[in-house]
Amino acid sequence: MSRRLLATVGVALLLVTAGCAGGLNPAASANAQTDQTNQSDNGGESISVSASGQAEADPDQAVLQVAVLASGDDANAVRERLAENATRMREALRNAGVTDDRVRTVQYSIDQQYREENGERRPAGFRGIHAFEITLSNVDRTGPVIDAAVSNGAAQVQSVELTLSEERRREVRADALRNAMDNARADADVIAESANLSVSGVHTVSTGDVGFSPVRAEALTAQADAGTQIASGPVTVTAQVSVTYNATG
Repeated sequence: MSRRLLATVGVALLLVTAGCAGGLNPAASANAQTDQTNQSDNGGESISVSASGQAEADPDQAVLQVAVLASGDDANAVRERLAENATRMREALRNAGVTDDRVRTVQYSIDQQYREENGERRPAGFRGIHAFEITLSNVDRTGPVIDAAVSNGAAQVQSVELTLSEERRREVRADALRNAMDNARADADVIAESANLSVSGVHTVSTGDVGFSPVRAEALTAQADAGTQIASGPVTVTAQVSVTYNATG
């Protein structure tokens, strides 16, 4: 009766953060088993393999989150201060070459604050936040744009992400899938050789999850006497495929 040989290969992941890089070494495993109930359409043998692949590319897009803050005893006064700071920051961004369509609000709130006094919770004024997401198509402009925002009303830089545009991400994903297919065929050839078989073609193929690891930096603070510098690194895309090959003895 026909045999169906199965193999799995560990998924390789790479996570990078600004200033440091870490990775998980691929843990590869190959587990073969005989399935007496399955055979390929041509009545011969089949080998099923799952494999991962990856590809890297330099980031071509930066996504920043910055926020203006205000506090006071009166909610309306806090709202006005938020508006003033946000207007000043938006104007500075325009002067830095960031168009309005590249800036969007991601958070806006004015909240009552409280303090504990003699075991009681008492009102302690209001705190407001207006956070913006800024998308840049030139990652080299990340530091200067942060400086422009912080010098003109932004009190927080909540996050910086160096990533890939949608078009570039599709290109790199295709490279990762090609790498995964190459790895799958290599594994299938090894398994076939061990079983005294030869791979004769692809029977079925499917893709699994696609991983995406942009470069991230958190809680950056611009220095008053120097421009902000953002260290970059490659963006990694991983892909997984499952392939069933026809095999002959």
